[in-house]
Amino acid sequence: MIDPKTDVLRRVYGLYVLIVIFALAIIANILIIQIRDKEELEEYAEKNELKVREETAFRGNVFSNDGSLLATSVPVYNIRFDATAPNEELFNNNVKALADSLSRIFKDKSKKNYEKMLRKARDNKQKYVKIANKVSMGDLKRLKTFPIFKEGQYKGGIIAEKSYARKLPYGKLAARTIGYVRESADVYVGLEGAFNESLKGKHGRQMVRKLSGGYWMPIPSSENVEPKNGDDIYTSIDIDIQDVAESALEKCLIDNDALQGCVVLMDVKSGFVEVMASLSYNEKSSEYEEEYNFALRHNVEPGSTFKALTMITLMENDPNFNVDGKLHLGKTDMKKFYGRQMRDSHIVTDDNGYTTIRNAFEQSSNIAFATLVDETFKNNPDRFIELIYQTKIHEPLNLDIKGEAKPDIKTTKDKRWSKLSLPWMSIGYEVLLTPIQILTLYNAIANDGVMVKPQFVKEIRHGNEVKQVFDTIVINERIASAETISTLKSLLEGVVKNGTAKALNKLGFSVAGKTGTAQISQGKAGYNKKNYTATFVGYFPADNPKYSCIIVVSNPRGGRYYGSSVSAPVFKEIAERVYATKLCFDEEQREYQYDDSTFTKASMVYYDDFVSYCNENDRSFVSNAKNEEWVKVSIVNNETVLNDVAIEEGVVPDVKGMNVTDAVSLLETMGWDVDFNGFGKVKSQSVQAGTELTKGKTIRLTLSRK
Repeated sequence: MIDPKTDVLRRVYGLYVLIVIFALAIIANILIIQIRDKEELEEYAEKNELKVREETAFRGNVFSNDGSLLATSVPVYNIRFDATAPNEELFNNNVKALADSLSRIFKDKSKKNYEKMLRKARDNKQKYVKIANKVSMGDLKRLKTFPIFKEGQYKGGIIAEKSYARKLPYGKLAARTIGYVRESADVYVGLEGAFNESLKGKHGRQMVRKLSGGYWMPIPSSENVEPKNGDDIYTSIDIDIQDVAESALEKCLIDNDALQGCVVLMDVKSGFVEVMASLSYNEKSSEYEEEYNFALRHNVEPGSTFKALTMITLMENDPNFNVDGKLHLGKTDMKKFYGRQMRDSHIVTDDNGYTTIRNAFEQSSNIAFATLVDETFKNNPDRFIELIYQTKIHEPLNLDIKGEAKPDIKTTKDKRWSKLSLPWMSIGYEVLLTPIQILTLYNAIANDGVMVKPQFVKEIRHGNEVKQVFDTIVINERIASAETISTLKSLLEGVVKNGTAKALNKLGFSVAGKTGTAQISQGKAGYNKKNYTATFVGYFPADNPKYSCIIVVSNPRGGRYYGSSVSAPVFKEIAERVYATKLCFDEEQREYQYDDSTFTKASMVYYDDFVSYCNENDRSFVSNAKNEEWVKVSIVNNETVLNDVAIEEGVVPDVKGMNVTDAVSLLETMGWDVDFNGFGKVKSQSVQAGTELTKGKTIRLTLSRK
């Protein structure tokens, strides 16, 4: 008698052997296909003209800190013509009319030249003739009504290949910070470049077979992969303040005939950048444009703004250092250090040649700080460098946006070091920092000594799913002792109350900061009195810092070149706007409250957008809409109600209050061309709602933030 246990084991082993044999058979077949049948299969694929076509993923959107759309993708089409598709009668009877229509819509060739091109393609039996690239959806709809083309792809020969083009609803506003990507040229700029992997998604694959007539038909295949759309990034950019900053900076550059300048505004505690603008003069266009990220990529000698760091070295080196102590400089505005003359903009001493260190800081005396540093560190200059390095200002910030210039604060071992280095470094020469690196130091002072990394993106989302949240990154827990930071704060407030930035003392809130004016090095030619960098960097409110800000203006040639008269007015305008819109209310008043006025003020909104918004905010609504596409939102008896919107073919709808991307998409879908100026939401439209309008006509939209 067979033991039952033994019988079970035999069956298990037998099953195992069968599975192994089956697996080996599969592997053998795969090898046969790959080796023996490879050429035969390739010949079959070539004969049947099979190929795998890439399916483009939709690139994710870029949003501002209030959810405004900063960058999005819109569908565009490359138009091709299969000249063999129309029959002889259709082609000959309509080719002139088609040529006329094409010349009218594209205006790049005459009717005669278009006809010549179409006939030549017909004679040569061309199946893929280029008509136009990056055609809008509205123009595609018009093309499909043209003679021959209106017969469709198979009889009329029109081929429309869909792709996506990047659009910036706010135009040039923050354009360099938003950036762009040109993968074919390996160019990655701004946030688009930094977060390209998240934004671009994953392209899919589709097996297609070529049919007669040259058309490719998708077919089922294990090779097929659906594209995965890109993620959205939610930035810290405040588009309203960005607008104020760019306008103020441009006016400053024009008034002072300057070559370039930048503004950066940062949240003190978190380090999130809410404004970054860089403008430079373009001689070809005679306009100021954002061609180059001056704030990140351009190293400058910081001039007197470096004196805050110099004060840190003096106070950290000697705990008993007294900023109210007196210093004898004599009654002069010049002094020689190792044979080289240094000047002050004005005499800062009293009748006996004395000044306090506090007054020297407020009045930005070069001679005072060069004297203090030289006397303190000349026997041990390494100590000066060590104390600077303890702040970590010499290390790159490793920002998300690429292209940051490296700080250059040399050591005594550097071949460029000389006896002049100590006095000149003390006043911000012979060192190089970018504007955002300077701001990071001052932000740390405002933040009680905690240095945080500047960041630009708060979240990455895929639809309503939050995939990544960016928290504050601390670079240095403490750049200096609490006593040093406290004293330095009082000194920076003194600059505004009593010193070189007194013009900012008239604001309705307190400000602390430092002016800086530095001659620009001309290389081997040294320095001259024509080229300057004017800077103001500070924070507000001084008694409870919320925001830090830097303004740097390069090469002002209008007669003024001091930071107090060139850059400080820009700071004033930005700070006033920020304070009025963000800081002048009590914390309780500034708590977030649900507000659907964005939707109720619009003539219509996209149904899915509003539903997503309500879901995110746990907001209920009543829907009377039968067509869940475009709806009108209104408040009735404290209830949010959705109703249908009547959209009539050929009749211009009311798009006022709509998001520009929605308005453009709707109008182009209905067959009209759209131009717009300004930024924000639609304020007015050139063709009144309810007007019957021929397709192909242009509707102009005026946009506004309000």
